[in-house]
Amino acid sequence: MTEIRTEKKIDGVTAPKLDARLKEALAGGETELVIDMDETTYISSVGLRAFVSAQKKINKTGGSMVLTHVKPCILEIFEVTGFAGVLTIES
Repeated sequence: MTEIRTEKKIDGVTAPKLDARLKEALAGGETELVIDMDETTYISSVGLRAFVSAQKKINKTGGSMVLTHVKPCILEIFEVTGFAGVLTIES
């Protein structure tokens, strides 16, 4: 299991770094990811794409990815965009 902590903002600057960390873990054969979003108070569409892309890859391996410590303001974005039904989210 690999745990990844996200930054305060997941935007055009930080999302590519997150995407690279997710891809690196998956390329290394990891099938269980825990994403600690305790610090995150903002996520852009680029950040959403990084999570959905990783989730699709994990689904192919039969693994799991869980987003933990998701703040209500971020959970609302996942719900409005429909990603709450695609991602496993723990607030």
